[in-house]
Amino acid sequence: MDDKQNKDNTPEPDAGEYITILMGYFRPATDEKDATHYLTTAEVCDAIKRLDPGSGIRSEHVYNAMLAAGFQYGCRPGSVGLDFRWLLHDK
Repeated sequence: MDDKQNKDNTPEPDAGEYITILMGYFRPATDEKDATHYLTTAEVCDAIKRLDPGSGIRSEHVYNAMLAAGFQYGCRPGSVGLDFRWLLHDK
C-alpha cells in the first residue's frame, strides 16, 4: 500500500496546499525570539477544517506539511512548562 493512501485506497489529503497559502502571510521564524506568532498543530488543523470541512485533514498531515515547508516548533519565551507551538513570523 502506498504511504499516501488510506486503507480504502483513497488518496491521503494534502495539507501542503493550505500551508502554501499560510506562507503567503507568514514565513518560518528562525527561533523563538524571531517568531511573531505561535500556533499549535491543532489550531492550524482547525483553521483548515473551518475553511474546508470535507478536506479530511488530520493533525499528522498538518505536522508533516509544516515540517516540509521549513517551519520549526518551540516554546514561547516566558512560557511555563512544555507547550510546543509552530514558530511563524509575519511577512
